[in-house]
Amino acid sequence: MPKEVIMPALGMAQETGTLLRWLKKEGDAVVQGEPIMEIATDKVDVEIEASATGVLAQISAAEGDDVPVGQVIALIFAPGEAAPAAPTSPSVEVASVNAAPETAAPPAGVTVTPVAARMAAEHNVDLNEIVPIGNRIEKKDVLAHIERRQQATAPGAEASAHPLASPKARRLAAERGVDLGAIQGSGPDGAVLAGDVPEAAPQSSAPVQNVKKPERPVTTRVSAAEPPPPLFQRSRPTGSDGRSRLWQVMAERLSQSWREVPHFYLSREVDASALKVWRGQLQARGLKMVTYTDLLVKLTAVALDHHPRLNASWIEDSILYSEHIHIGLAVAIEEGLLVPVIHHADQLGLVDLSSRRAELVGRALEGKSTANDLTGSTFTISNLGMYGVDNFNAIVNPPQAAILAVGRIADRVVAVNGQPAVRPMMTLTLSCDHRVVDGARGAQFLAELAALIEDPLRVLE
Repeated sequence: MPKEVIMPALGMAQETGTLLRWLKKEGDAVVQGEPIMEIATDKVDVEIEASATGVLAQISAAEGDDVPVGQVIALIFAPGEAAPAAPTSPSVEVASVNAAPETAAPPAGVTVTPVAARMAAEHNVDLNEIVPIGNRIEKKDVLAHIERRQQATAPGAEASAHPLASPKARRLAAERGVDLGAIQGSGPDGAVLAGDVPEAAPQSSAPVQNVKKPERPVTTRVSAAEPPPPLFQRSRPTGSDGRSRLWQVMAERLSQSWREVPHFYLSREVDASALKVWRGQLQARGLKMVTYTDLLVKLTAVALDHHPRLNASWIEDSILYSEHIHIGLAVAIEEGLLVPVIHHADQLGLVDLSSRRAELVGRALEGKSTANDLTGSTFTISNLGMYGVDNFNAIVNPPQAAILAVGRIADRVVAVNGQPAVRPMMTLTLSCDHRVVDGARGAQFLAELAALIEDPLRVLE
């Protein structure tokens, strides 16, 4: 029996994946473990390896297609197994010269995906009339052009019954009873994104204006002695607006979280004296690679083991407890934000944990993260202490229940046994999804984590 090639799910909340390109064509021999295609998810672009050795056949998805996870998009026939001789699947066949209009060639310096070329040929679209974002014409560009042309040829008619919108925006609009045609989209060519869909249908028939929600207060204190280094270097423009695809995806996901997740925040100042002593002892033993982040990951894993509700997720309107503790670390790169994952953090010793963290962060900064690096996290830590930030509120990364924001360690005057004393203090801020965690559970977790930081030997208990 042939082996199915499916669109993989690289995250619990992932619904679709975009096929960026085939690394092998139909009829090519493939070896198990060899990359055969590159896909884009809501996290990162990754290469997918062949799950068997044989011949790639019956490709049914084209480059640029958004494919539901779990859908079969090709088959791998074992060596010697009978396979169809068709050279190319109809779904990826680029329109022939006879089917395409004479002016279908794209402008100089602009490429076109196979699915966009086929769609342009089917609808007699001149590719020279399309102005894409960047230097590649994709399916969404052709769809937007067709919609504009239909509206232009029907003056006075109502807006198209199928306005340009993301699948998630269409689902939300249907659930909330909102007319997509009445929404002014913020996406490319006016496409309606999930963040544009209001909570309920407007009372008036007037177009819905995008209203930015007031921002929740974020408190930061930055050292006045020396300005903090920038979080990001200036990104190289990747399109007409200079935004990378990763940044756009990150913006949409965080906007969705900000809109849909009922956030609440708990903050606590912690004496980091024992933490500094612990790290100093490790460095004295030659373990200079161990960072404060490594120590925090270790202690957080212990606290999560005692408070499993903080390690749960909100999935399909119910709470799902995770069997493992996989801690993600927020890492800033040029194109946006990645969250590499330390799997089974509670089972790793400090040396192994530190080594694993260094590998993951290194690959993320080099743009070489694998699918496994970025999937499966059950809890996230965001540490901005190295940038001089004292405290901040992080946005929950769905479907996780919480995220821990960590500020810098700084000397402050505090009361010790009723007397003023200078201690190295740090502020922890826990952002929680109130659908999963209530205030009492969040406070109990934060209290245990603070106790572990102030007395790391409690880990031995």
